[in-house]
Amino acid sequence: MKPYLQILRPVNLLIIAGTLLLVRCAIFQPIFQQNQLEGLMPWWQFMLLVIATLLIGAGGYVINDVLDVEMDAINKPGKQIINRYISTERGKNLHMRLTVAGVITGMAFSYLSGNIMLGILFVIIPTALFYYSYKYKYMPLVGNLVVAAISAMVVVMYWIFEFYHLKGQPVHFIDASRYFILLNRFVLAFAAFAFLVSLMREIVKDAQDMEGDARFGCKTLPIMLGIPSTRLLVIVLELITITGLGWFQFVLYRSGYIAMAYLLVFTQLFLFIAVIKTFSAKEKPDFTRLSLLFKLTMVAGMLSLIATWFRNI
Repeated sequence: MKPYLQILRPVNLLIIAGTLLLVRCAIFQPIFQQNQLEGLMPWWQFMLLVIATLLIGAGGYVINDVLDVEMDAINKPGKQIINRYISTERGKNLHMRLTVAGVITGMAFSYLSGNIMLGILFVIIPTALFYYSYKYKYMPLVGNLVVAAISAMVVVMYWIFEFYHLKGQPVHFIDASRYFILLNRFVLAFAAFAFLVSLMREIVKDAQDMEGDARFGCKTLPIMLGIPSTRLLVIVLELITITGLGWFQFVLYRSGYIAMAYLLVFTQLFLFIAVIKTFSAKEKPDFTRLSLLFKLTMVAGMLSLIATWFRNI
């Protein structure tokens, strides 16, 4: 069972589940409860959304390893799972089963939520994940943008379904609409943060895997630009993220979310450390540590949302 657990990336899946849970429990529920609003989707529907997202995400991780089997033999010789513990054929079958189960669960969630047309999202996302692994990741910046966009979409997707769930309840929708600007502010800020951190991490991972990627003719950003220019690009993105967080902290402070404004300092601290580490990154182990640092940054940013329960503190 251990190889199957490894190929499914349980830590990454936990972050995805945690992201959805925090969007619901640390953005929507506090705002709804603090303002005596009703109409959020029931928990059983939310759990279907989480399960569908995790199944599709797990399928994406599997097909990524299946299609990268030759490059991983160079980039990750000690960590390769496909063709070492799990055959390529079994990997393809596992991807298909996970993806189909995810699409069916997502369609069921969409139908039971009264938003069957939105079920197309559960077809678009696994298709994008497949083409990322099959083609986009070998192109400069395109693959990075696809993964970053999907990371942001996980945040936005919950709001889309919640919006249409509320729309089916006119009385609750009218009451909640007064707080849509506040909800949009949190959701879009969190989505932008997820997009930028994921984009930086994907670029850094490409720098980490340059040796194997170059040998197979890939044209990733680090291969096309070189390490010095790639480092500069990542530093610019880090500074943009730090500046964006600073602006958001100012908005939070003025809106009464003082605890969250202060808690985001820890996220900024991770980013400042990342800037320093990026300046000195040259070898593969440097980029491996930087990738882990971006993952910690993402988790820190997510956990800061908990402070929405403590407005005016």
